Amino acid sequence: MSALKVFQITLPVAFAYIFLGMALGILASSNGFSLLQSLAISFFVYSGSAEFLLIFFIVAGESLLGIFVTLFLLSFRHFFYSLSLLSEIRGLNFLRHYVIFALSDESFALLSTYKAEFFSIKSSKKRSFFCALLCFLNQSYWLIGVALGFIFQQNVAFDYSGIEFSLNALFIVLACEAFRQNPNKKLLAIAAIIGLCGFLFIPKSYMLFICLSISLVILLFFKRGKNV
Repeated sequence: MSALKVFQITLPVAFAYIFLGMALGILASSNGFSLLQSLAISFFVYSGSAEFLLIFFIVAGESLLGIFVTLFLLSFRHFFYSLSLLSEIRGLNFLRHYVIFALSDESFALLSTYKAEFFSIKSSKKRSFFCALLCFLNQSYWLIGVALGFIFQQNVAFDYSGIEFSLNALFIVLACEAFRQNPNKKLLAIAAIIGLCGFLFIPKSYMLFICLSISLVILLFFKRGKNV
């Protein structure tokens, strides 16, 4: 394993992150955010769909509690990433704290795919460095994309109306990918019913939060019943 090898592994992520990050940067700039604010959201939140949603929540004046609960539920999957690699991460030095923080979907996928190469390194110092480097490179691609998108929006005269639909498109892609990996028609039907009811009967500002909460309760209920 070498720094060049880690860079080569992350190149596919770079192409995805930079362009998706640009969409976020354009969206943030279009809604009056500064470059520093856009980069701060991207660095500290660092959860693609949650970042898009956070911008909409801030613009809409959503309550802090609503923002916290919704983003927590939306990004809850990241807990399982750390748990899946818990024994490996425990073997890292102090850099494990950054690895846990920056363990995005793609970083987790790469560390899992190349687990043998990363975690078979005998030196704890080198093993920690390469794992942290992978996460750092991926986060850097995202930040670069956000900065480029912000600069593009500020300097290129173009009608950016409708850019907010990027969030809808992102969730559609995520939903299709989730169903492709787990083609459970019952879950799809439950999600569709909850979404339709939320669209028809719940105020728009509370729809996502309430629908996610109902979905979580239903999933926990069925999981408990299955275990019984």
